[in-house]
Amino acid sequence: MVNKHQNLAPVIGLEIHLEIKTKSKIFCSCLNDPEEKIPNKNICPICLGHPGVLPSINKQALIKTLKLGIALHGKINFVSYFERKNYFYPDLPKAYQISQFACPLIKGGFLMVNGKKISFDNIHLEEDTAKLIHSSDKAFTCLDFNRAGVPLLEATTEPVIESPEEAKMFLQEFQLLARYLDISPAAMEKGQMRCDANLSLRPVNSQKLFPKVEIKNLNSFHSVEQALRYEIERQRKMWEQGTPPVYSSTRGWDEKRKETFPQREKEQAKDYRYFPEPDLLVYDISSLVKEIRIGEGPFERRERFKKEYGFNSKQAYSLTKSKLVADFTEEVISELKSWFVTLKNTQPLEKYEWEKQKQKVVDLLGNWMINRFLPLFPAYILESSDIKDLKVTPENFAEFLILIYQRKIPSTVGTEVLKLMVQTGKDVDRVMEEKGIKTIDKSLDIDKIADDLISQNKELVNLYLKGKENILNVFIGKIMAKTKGQVDPEEVRKIMKDKLDELKNKT
Repeated sequence: MVNKHQNLAPVIGLEIHLEIKTKSKIFCSCLNDPEEKIPNKNICPICLGHPGVLPSINKQALIKTLKLGIALHGKINFVSYFERKNYFYPDLPKAYQISQFACPLIKGGFLMVNGKKISFDNIHLEEDTAKLIHSSDKAFTCLDFNRAGVPLLEATTEPVIESPEEAKMFLQEFQLLARYLDISPAAMEKGQMRCDANLSLRPVNSQKLFPKVEIKNLNSFHSVEQALRYEIERQRKMWEQGTPPVYSSTRGWDEKRKETFPQREKEQAKDYRYFPEPDLLVYDISSLVKEIRIGEGPFERRERFKKEYGFNSKQAYSLTKSKLVADFTEEVISELKSWFVTLKNTQPLEKYEWEKQKQKVVDLLGNWMINRFLPLFPAYILESSDIKDLKVTPENFAEFLILIYQRKIPSTVGTEVLKLMVQTGKDVDRVMEEKGIKTIDKSLDIDKIADDLISQNKELVNLYLKGKENILNVFIGKIMAKTKGQVDPEEVRKIMKDKLDELKNKT
């Protein structure tokens, strides 16, 4: 029994299953479409496990698994093979799963999360199972084999994660990398990325590993975090009562009740009776590795956004969370830079020198992208790969920002204009013309208009002088009406307030 006040530290390891995006399944030519609505449409004798059939390996599934392993700095096993993992479960048509154990494609590797290195044990390739569909009254269960045989990448971390928050951040970074490399859409809510979380507790400063609990099939970042929090407290109470877990087990997560529930004792590797898959040869992937090209990942791009453009850390993170958004941002910057170069050639003024104004423009871009533009889109669009899905082209967004930069349209009006651009796909000039919105007229003398209003509205001025500062808004409204909205309201507010405050100081 441990003292109630003794510190216990969580020890967390994650098993991530990622459905790989390929045209066909891993061992047959059936369409790889686990989202197919018609049950048992994409099936054949191979993925149904009929006697005498011969599987053949999907080259693209191999390449994409290797691609992720290389990006994660793992060690490639150039000579590898598949094995049969034997266990009986309704969703396994063969009563075994073709997987890897003794010789996975990738050993080791790591992913940096907030400056900490989270290490992997291995990354291997296997086939996905069928899908169980339970009736609402749980009277019967149906089987859909569309998912059976979908290529599945499994990445297992070392037990080095120290908190639910760190586990969540790790999964988010892992998902981002998978999307950047075009390995998988990795949508957890669609089952394209699933997670089993292993957890045990131990006294602080102890290096001993105690029996773990594996929480199965968590399908959202929030669920992972919540389930780990609950399980930490459940196991902490067990330790305090002198009855810590004595054997490894698996538990499910009840999303409605927000608690884990027991399932079964945890199998050991020997229970699966692994042996080499006799229908698939040992293969040498040396030549395959030479074909693999890995572009800039999200972490490298994040750092480049800070160094090359001057975005702060928060902006760089937000703008690289989606490859689509990052690509769009860079195209907008290219358009803005071209505009400045063109203006500089015709109007040699310092305010049009790109290098001198770049930080101001980048801050403007970051603010409008993150706070006003991106919130107009649902998550699934931002996770797509086609810039056309954003409706607004980089060129049109740059033109819009130029008007904001030149203060030709005020921010309040700009927000409405941007919404209409997104809704209609029209450029900024067309939207403003159709809505009768005019750009700010710099020739209008706000000072004179303000002076005239002050002299014509003595009663309102006296109310302001007596402390009713909301009268300022009345004057601003009058100026905006008089100028038909063709002045900058921020400039109007400043000028009007300065004039009224000057009168107040004289009284």
